Amino acid sequence: MTKDDVSEQNSVGYVVKVQEAPSGELFVELPQKLIDQLGWEAGDDVEWEESDMWEEWGEHKGFTLSNKSKLFRDAEEDDEDW
Repeated sequence: MTKDDVSEQNSVGYVVKVQEAPSGELFVELPQKLIDQLGWEAGDDVEWEESDMWEEWGEHKGFTLSNKSKLFRDAEEDDEDW
């Protein structure tokens, strides 16, 4: 993939571009392969948190995503196993 692609995969993870909707809201498009690997589903409640990232080549702004719906589903499955 080239730098102009919306996402690219490297040996550690994925890199996606933050995009802006006409309304001014920011969003990212995650590769379907990643969504499948994470077990995420359409309609999940995902929390976006900005963070500082440190790479071999320097520091930059980044973000982390936490899927609150998946955490809840996983907790329910753990309770069912008891």
